[in-house]
Amino acid sequence: MRKSTRLVGSLLTVLFLSLEGQLLSTQAVAGSSPLPPTRYTVTLSEPQTQMVDVSIEFDDVGADAIDLMLPTWRPGRYVILDPAGTVRDVRAIDRKSGAVLATGKTDKSTWRIVTGGAEAVRIDYRIYANSLGDRTRHVDDSHAYLSGESVFMYWPQRRGVSLDVHVVAPDGWETSTGLAEHPSRPGTFVASDYDVLVDSPLEIGTHERILFDVDGIPHEIAIWSDAQFDADRMIADFSEIVRQQAAVFGNMPYDKYVFMIHAGRGAGGGTEHLNSTIMQTSRESLEDDEAYKRFLGLVSHEMFHTWNVKQLRPAGIHPYDYQRENYSKLFWVAEGTTSYYTPIILVRGGLKKPDAYLTSLGESIDRFLRRPGRQVQSLEESSFDAWIKFNRHTPDDVNSTVSFYNKGSLVSLLLDMEVRKRTMNEMSLDDVLRRLYEAFPLSGPGLTTSDLIATLEDMTNASFTQFYAEYVAGTAELDFESALDTVGLLLFFDQTDATKKDKGDETEGGDDAVDPENAVVPYLGLDTGEAAGGARVRSVRSDGPAYRAGLIPGDVIIAMNGRRVNAAQINKLVDDLAPGDTVTFQYFRYDQLREMMITLDSVPRGKWKIKRVDSPTDAQKAAWEDWLGQPWPGEKNGSTSDGDEAAESDESDEES
Repeated sequence: MRKSTRLVGSLLTVLFLSLEGQLLSTQAVAGSSPLPPTRYTVTLSEPQTQMVDVSIEFDDVGADAIDLMLPTWRPGRYVILDPAGTVRDVRAIDRKSGAVLATGKTDKSTWRIVTGGAEAVRIDYRIYANSLGDRTRHVDDSHAYLSGESVFMYWPQRRGVSLDVHVVAPDGWETSTGLAEHPSRPGTFVASDYDVLVDSPLEIGTHERILFDVDGIPHEIAIWSDAQFDADRMIADFSEIVRQQAAVFGNMPYDKYVFMIHAGRGAGGGTEHLNSTIMQTSRESLEDDEAYKRFLGLVSHEMFHTWNVKQLRPAGIHPYDYQRENYSKLFWVAEGTTSYYTPIILVRGGLKKPDAYLTSLGESIDRFLRRPGRQVQSLEESSFDAWIKFNRHTPDDVNSTVSFYNKGSLVSLLLDMEVRKRTMNEMSLDDVLRRLYEAFPLSGPGLTTSDLIATLEDMTNASFTQFYAEYVAGTAELDFESALDTVGLLLFFDQTDATKKDKGDETEGGDDAVDPENAVVPYLGLDTGEAAGGARVRSVRSDGPAYRAGLIPGDVIIAMNGRRVNAAQINKLVDDLAPGDTVTFQYFRYDQLREMMITLDSVPRGKWKIKRVDSPTDAQKAAWEDWLGQPWPGEKNGSTSDGDEAAESDESDEES
């Protein structure tokens, strides 16, 4: 028996290998009949087990073998996820004879079906759906969220063929999806090809559904949560976001749109899709006023992607290659430019106050200027290396990388202001995006760096070679001051906390003069987290004394100057010292007790902030009003100040 088994296995191996170069293409050729649709069925017979049953049916196969693949990543997150690891029980049969067909794997995400001449083939498999946080697949007794790339296998030769998906779910469950409903088959949805299916997730369950129109186009909000929410407010706010963004690009590129929301403890982030989005947030985002305002940043970000990346798409990810990394130097446009517009859209729509935006913009600039990695990695490099750096964090990230979201947003700010300056505010980044959106539709080629530069130069009649070389391909310091001046803003280093408070001890210049002794603060350059019995070093900044002294990530500090400490206490104790003071640390490295003395550096006390100039020119006021869609404060219909509102940090980035 053992010899026979080895013989059968060897024969099957030979058979599979011999078919490697003999697969017949089934693409329709000129004059031939269109291929029949691929049919998928999703069955949720026992959702409480988190198992999903999937079947695929092909007709007119015309091939000796079918290679079925499951994508290794999902569009919107540039990291290999390998959902094939949750697939089990793959079986195939000849639908006419009922014969079982030989099935086996050729790589981690590919299954080969030997047809034996069968023209009608069905493949069945099961998927374990327990991946909620990465927004790919999750099933329980209340719902099923299924993102196509993690659930539906495809045959590359039939990738461009139309298809339908039939959903078999428990009684009372409904389906929300960007897919069109089949006109005569309830519970069935249709797509023009596999790419549309992948980009159209399904929310199936007992979720709340809010239906409304925006300028005659159907929209839906599907909420999986028991949170309380104000449906009328959501309709009004979401509608305003849609209208403001459509005004940038000139239209709405869909027949319907679905906002899917998962609201619960620990949830956060979002993913854009072709005509839908999945957004995960806390319950408070729907129930608390301030949290809801922040949540609108996520809505704005994901909605903007409907145009910028779902339609206007970088060449490196168009068309998608689902089986391997897709590289692009333009992720900073796809994500960073989207992040730039995220709060601006809210300001234009009256959903965020201008001064709140200026506060958050100043905080973003301040964080960026404190990051050592800004002098190491360019924006192009950050984009290209997204697969191995941005989504694969290391303790050295702060020293060696920048985020194509954050720096991409800041460079988009500079780009917007540069276009305005060179065209006397006749054009802006809005106009550039609209031109690109019209020139590079999804049906055509993807956008390249050369295309972007050529479009900028054509629209402004000026060269952008140096701008691109310094700020995108290089690591030159960003010229925020010149850019912000375009719209009447000033970047300044606020040292309010460094001034004398005691009027009996004033320095020259009065109460507001900076006290030299208070103008700097001690700097260690260490980030720690709590650990049993001490503070674990998470990262060490390359511009600080801890880095030069040799503390490394993973060290566990147990005492500072002879005093037992935790992570929170280290920062407080350092703040109570002065630059130049020497600190003695006792710490463990790989269970070995060590001691180290570090002399504290100094950094200026204060933060980079933004304020309006006192006496703006007419050109600055006009540029401000065109930029934010709001009058200059103090003008008619404008307030003198709205700075009493706390800054709202936008929940914008889907992977942060």
